[in-house]
Amino acid sequence: MAPETSQGINEKMVEDVKSFIKDSNSKLLIKMIDDLRAADVADLVEHLNQEERLFLFDLLEPEGAGDILVEIEAPVQGSIISDLDNEAITDIIKELDSDDAADLVGDLPAERAKEIIDTLDDEVSEDIEKLLPYAEDTAGGLMGLEFVAVKADSTVQDAIDIVREKSEEVENLYHLWVIDGFGRLVGVVSLIELVLESPERKIEDLMNPEVIFVEVNRDQEEVANLVKRYDLVSIPVVDDHQRLVGRITHDDIIDVIEEEVDEDISLMAGVIHQELSEESPIKISRARLPWLIAGLFGGIFAAFVINQFEASLEKIIALTFFFPVIMAMGGNTGTQASTVAVRGLATGDIDILNIGKRLWVEMKVAFFNGIICGILLGLIVGIWLSSYGLGIVVAFSLVMIVFISGFIGAAVPLALKRLNVDPALATGPFVTTSNDIISLLIYLGFVTIFLKLVS
Repeated sequence: MAPETSQGINEKMVEDVKSFIKDSNSKLLIKMIDDLRAADVADLVEHLNQEERLFLFDLLEPEGAGDILVEIEAPVQGSIISDLDNEAITDIIKELDSDDAADLVGDLPAERAKEIIDTLDDEVSEDIEKLLPYAEDTAGGLMGLEFVAVKADSTVQDAIDIVREKSEEVENLYHLWVIDGFGRLVGVVSLIELVLESPERKIEDLMNPEVIFVEVNRDQEEVANLVKRYDLVSIPVVDDHQRLVGRITHDDIIDVIEEEVDEDISLMAGVIHQELSEESPIKISRARLPWLIAGLFGGIFAAFVINQFEASLEKIIALTFFFPVIMAMGGNTGTQASTVAVRGLATGDIDILNIGKRLWVEMKVAFFNGIICGILLGLIVGIWLSSYGLGIVVAFSLVMIVFISGFIGAAVPLALKRLNVDPALATGPFVTTSNDIISLLIYLGFVTIFLKLVS
């Protein structure tokens, strides 16, 4: 990929590429692709059909194809890989960093993955086999094996020689990790320090022993929070014996943050494991349908609750006019509180130490909002139905509904966090449906009590 000056793609570019492919104009197509960044070509590929994608990849050199492939969204990437032959995939893998190569091989069917690994050079296959056992969403699954480590008793000149030796293998090199004789991580030294220090000086005399690291099995979300908190460009990964085994760079962390945000938004909407680029209606339906069915049964239960208060509704049919208001207020309050809680937990702004404080804040907010909204609705009901007594009951009901909905919306994600369950699962259909049912129970319950008292 040559000049790399593009700033994204547009509709005309997509049309041009489709035209070049239709006319089998490989020369113009390659010229256009060479002027684009890998990420932009990946975006462009996602706008093509499968036949057009394969035509394009057949023209690419393995290095360029690898750069583009790792930028493509998972469903599209999977469809391309499934139609490429083993030789093409092998050539691409040879050009990738170890972490990207392991991700690509790990997404293949087991039998095909073994076939490809068997055809790779020993050094490449060994790196991939080291990474494959780690779960995809852990530090081990994110790390690459390309890093520079120097022993603590080495000199600055020794370290500079190692950097020169590995300059082509290790990209984005800003720090060297320092290890002892057993390979255990003991410190970090920056490249600028090496340039400024005397060649004879010992690394152990200038390294920083307070190095921030992660264990191989640490969850990727925790890794991202560490990198964000300490403004790191890369972070070393160690095994159970504190031995340095890899590093995670900032570009991988950016991908993690995007993935976690996408996942949380999807879960909050009740949509699990669906990529935005997914093109299969069956797969999309399978991801959404369980939550729609859960919402359906929740709605049926809400209808059952309403049916139990049939006698009260027959007396004042106008009470049904306010069902949408009551249910919307409970649902919106719960969603607001849970969204704040989920976002705070995801970004690290809320942790185990301040869960109680956050919950107390949300309860006070819900109580204050409930009073304001309750007074407004109570006045409207009193004037509309010419019964200020009923207006007071409705107002009190709404205060209780907003307060309880706010408490549930904030408490459930926080409770799930303490149980090590993904808090994003607490939102969407679950919170909305539960708040609808509780809102109806409170509203109709208080109104029924009021009607019995005045009858």
